[in-house]
Amino acid sequence: MANKTFFRRWFPLLFGLACYFVFAYPPYRLGNWYGEPLAIHGYQSLIIWLAGVLAMRYSFSGPRMAVRYIVVHWMGVSFIFATLTLLAEPLRPLLSADDRLVAQTIAFTGAVLSLGAIAFSHHLSVRSFDIYSNKVSRSYRIGQISDVHIGSRQGGYMQRIVNRLNTLALDYVVITGDLIDSSAVDYTALESLRSLSAKTFFTIGNHERYADLEKILDIARRLGMVTLRQDSVSEGELHFIGIDDSDDPDQVATHLPGITSDTSKFTILLYHKPMGWEAAIRHGVDLKLSGHTHNGQIFPFNYVVKQQFKRIRGMYQQGDSRLYVSPGTGTWGPLMRLGSTNEISVFEIKPG
Repeated sequence: MANKTFFRRWFPLLFGLACYFVFAYPPYRLGNWYGEPLAIHGYQSLIIWLAGVLAMRYSFSGPRMAVRYIVVHWMGVSFIFATLTLLAEPLRPLLSADDRLVAQTIAFTGAVLSLGAIAFSHHLSVRSFDIYSNKVSRSYRIGQISDVHIGSRQGGYMQRIVNRLNTLALDYVVITGDLIDSSAVDYTALESLRSLSAKTFFTIGNHERYADLEKILDIARRLGMVTLRQDSVSEGELHFIGIDDSDDPDQVATHLPGITSDTSKFTILLYHKPMGWEAAIRHGVDLKLSGHTHNGQIFPFNYVVKQQFKRIRGMYQQGDSRLYVSPGTGTWGPLMRLGSTNEISVFEIKPG
């Protein structure tokens, strides 16, 4: 609670500093290293910073998708340039390199990485896992998608995901939050989910809470998905539990005891953030599926994410219980992936 209060109190300052680093710092330093006619003065960097702050606030304060699309890509590209510029700072004096050459090298490298990140954000991979359990008498195939972020992504990308899921011979599909990230998303953008060949369970993430929760719940119902909110359902030898995302780190521990569970069946907990696994273990959960982290999405942001979450990507095991943290099936903000992947995760639960 103290950390949350501290963050809220200092958020405006932290937001302002982050905007300066991302938007103003790269052109200011690179312009000055290159020299005339690209040199930028202090007051000019403040104008760029102010433009970045206002653009971010404007683009995320409502359904202005065209403006948002431009701003978030400016943010993504600038983040890559800011990182390269920061890395170059201590190397310049050590290498005795010409400042203009340093600026030109960063400009070329940043452009290549940005174009590569945009291209790679359209790649969709499938990662499969075998899990053995004496609670099942036959195999079950479960596909997980998470953090698709329709809003940042378009309905055509959702159709691609659905088409790929339908080729995987799945028994169930689970969506672990952040299916959308804008109140502007409507039924037609998600309509392709109706053609999923497997029964689908959905739990809400933080972006559903931020956008329009009642709207997305209504869309999920119309699409035929089963939304699990502090609720559970048994499907043969499997037992699915879903809990709403929350900023409360004890959300899972608080709600899990009040949810009907059957630990004689293979129990799968759907919770957006990779938190609360310890409580899940105590309550006999066999597999907890989460997302949220994007594995940082754009390197080296994964190191920042690791400061908040101990587990940001992959499979973890303790005793007979497992946690899987998806790197996400889509992208938030810019259509960019650098050092991370869009993933559909497939879990085959087998007799063991």
